[in-house]
Amino acid sequence: MAPPRLFWVWLLVAGTQGMNDGDMRLADGGATNQGRVEIFYRGQWGTVCDNLWDLTDASVVCRALGFENATQALGRAAFGQGRACCPRPPKPRPTAQPAPRRTRTAGARNKGLSLAVGLLGAVITPPALPSAVSTGSGPIMLDEVQCMGTEASLADCKSLGWLKSNCRHERDAGVVCTNETRSTHTLDLSRELSEVLGQIFDSQQGCDLSISVSVQGEDALGFCGHTIILTANLEAQALWKEPGSNVTMSVDAECVPMVRDFLRYFYSRRIDIALSSVKCFHKLASAYGAKQLQGYCASLFAILLPQDPSFQTPLDLYAYALATGDTLLEKLCLQFLAWNFEALTQAEAWPSVPTDVLQLLLPRSDLVVPSELAVLKAVDTWSWGERASHEEVEGLVEKVRFPMMLPEELFELQFNLTLYWSHKALFQRKTLQALEFHTVPFQLLARYKGLNLTEDAYKPRIYTSPTWSASVTDSSWSARKSQLVYQSRQGPLVKYSNYFQAPSDYRYYPYQSFQTPQHPSFLFQDKRVSWSLVYLPTIQSCWNYGFSCSSDELPILGLTKSGGSDRSIAYENKALMLCEGLFVADATDFEGRKAAIPSALDTNSSKSTSFFPCPAGHFNSFRTVIRPFYLTNSSGVD
Repeated sequence: MAPPRLFWVWLLVAGTQGMNDGDMRLADGGATNQGRVEIFYRGQWGTVCDNLWDLTDASVVCRALGFENATQALGRAAFGQGRACCPRPPKPRPTAQPAPRRTRTAGARNKGLSLAVGLLGAVITPPALPSAVSTGSGPIMLDEVQCMGTEASLADCKSLGWLKSNCRHERDAGVVCTNETRSTHTLDLSRELSEVLGQIFDSQQGCDLSISVSVQGEDALGFCGHTIILTANLEAQALWKEPGSNVTMSVDAECVPMVRDFLRYFYSRRIDIALSSVKCFHKLASAYGAKQLQGYCASLFAILLPQDPSFQTPLDLYAYALATGDTLLEKLCLQFLAWNFEALTQAEAWPSVPTDVLQLLLPRSDLVVPSELAVLKAVDTWSWGERASHEEVEGLVEKVRFPMMLPEELFELQFNLTLYWSHKALFQRKTLQALEFHTVPFQLLARYKGLNLTEDAYKPRIYTSPTWSASVTDSSWSARKSQLVYQSRQGPLVKYSNYFQAPSDYRYYPYQSFQTPQHPSFLFQDKRVSWSLVYLPTIQSCWNYGFSCSSDELPILGLTKSGGSDRSIAYENKALMLCEGLFVADATDFEGRKAAIPSALDTNSSKSTSFFPCPAGHFNSFRTVIRPFYLTNSSGVD
């Protein structure tokens, strides 16, 4: 019996050869396109817990195994509990039930081993091997997996880390993949064509076009080009405005080193751009009609803007956008300054912000600030350093929304603002306007004063003070530091505060309850509205909290309101996406009770990408801001 026993030991060892950490397979599904998800790590297979498991994660598994997509992301050990502690010899399978599908070379190897066992089974009866594990045991390799959808393996996704889990095997994750594999097989050597065309430019031979590069009228560089190649690229056709064999490019001295790469881009249609050189490439693209390159550079400015905490870069780029007439870059700079206005007012560059920039920022309703009083105090501080005229300062003060300040704050302005006494008449007029708003019912103001209370002056901006906002954090470890809600499978919702370890029966999600006044008017200060904010990463979490969600919109923020119903008041609430606590990357509206969370980086997924990318790859926290306003028709929109 020794030879058969040695043969089976050989099979055990050989069965793991060629495996790599992160390889995946489907087990116990009865078909190749479905089963329990198992992943290989350090010489053994293990399972994945279904915490936060969704279609995005399941699709990563299916695509890695050669399927088009996932149709179901299943949990609660839908395909049985894991028994994957140790490698076991493959068993012969009938043709109606193929072996589990594996990534890379593992599938082919084990298919061969299964065939060998099948052929030898009639001759050699293998000795009974001791069972490696009992049902429902073995390692759980990953827990709380959160994929973007483009990863090659679950190992590349965000998770608690290898072998870190509070889960049991009754929570093993499974998938059902689309039964059709990709129907076409393409040999794609197109990347070689790009490089070959680039080499034609590099050779500087066989040219029929002379390109001169001048700096302030003097020649600096010379290149030759190939008309037949350049005319095939619509972006390159603006290089010569008139037919001929000579082209002259006027370039700033700092951008001369980038001209070669710029011209080569017209050949290979590929270019590497460092953030330090993006401005020069944008200048060249703007000057010579390379619209696609110009647009790509504008998107790179969105990466560049948040990297300067002094805010000098956004201000310089705004001036550059005005000089070059790039309206898209101009809007990009103003949007970043508006969403990060609070940080701007505290930055080194604040006293030198140009007056025309403030004139564009202060009328905006999307300024993110603690309060309207903070806006006025910032203008007061700015006036100390900026040599603005009396009329320019008054024009800025006019744009401050005095009705959004409480009566006691209005009263104290005369004591703590240097601007007050030099603009006393203006302040008194604006204060009277605000006090009327706070003390007279809006119906009387509309009837006797002819005020349109839907104008921006009577509506809040995005106020981040605790009076009007609350935040939640998208992180399992940091969620334990905040107020959490656990959903029991057996019982109703129970709220815990500072609960550091949840029982295995419970699921937790970042959650916050808070109250706000019903409206900014002092008439409503004693009328409170209760709000509940929750981060919803899975369909199960949506069900737990009474939300209807589809898998492609997750994760989302959920917001519910109770109390304080008034048919004359409506809400335009906002959700802020915060990147590592350093800057506001995006602001989205609450549509009904839900606010979409965009993708932090461009992943070519179906979800929209945030306005400004977050280098971390995900947002660490979200702030919800309540924004009430009057309805003039009292239609009861809420």
